[in-house]
Amino acid sequence: MGADLVISVGDLAGHLERERRFSGTRDVSLRLGDSTVNGPMAVTGVVVGTVDGVQANFRVVANARLTCVRCLTERDEQLESEGLQHFSVMPDEDGYAIVDNEVDVGETATDELALSIPATPVCQEDCKGLCPICGTDLNSDPCDGHGEDSGSPFAVLKDLFDS
Repeated sequence: MGADLVISVGDLAGHLERERRFSGTRDVSLRLGDSTVNGPMAVTGVVVGTVDGVQANFRVVANARLTCVRCLTERDEQLESEGLQHFSVMPDEDGYAIVDNEVDVGETATDELALSIPATPVCQEDCKGLCPICGTDLNSDPCDGHGEDSGSPFAVLKDLFDS
């Protein structure tokens, strides 16, 4: 756990407009489909006192390894996201709360980063994908076709849709 993302807020909670800037890192391991974020995420922001707690405004940045859903090409991309989280003594629906006069901004930043991983990443908007017959990457090597596939049990159905 990155201790630099656990912020002491005892002097801020309940005091409007008092603030504390912070920055830190935390190692994360996230996966969505074949895309991953493994390594450090950097978080910067400010914690501001509110009537019943504190509010954290932050920016999170991390490197991700994304896999195109069409051609399966992997690429590295920097993910960035901004977040806003209110903390009070009573935990919210996600369990975030002020505990022992501290808040863990790293937990909410990890959640925000996870939400920024694209669900269906593509290497380029006009990605042609893979040939369904031979698996050739159609972006780099056009496929010449494969002729009739009479060995398929569905080949007899092909003519039904040519009407």
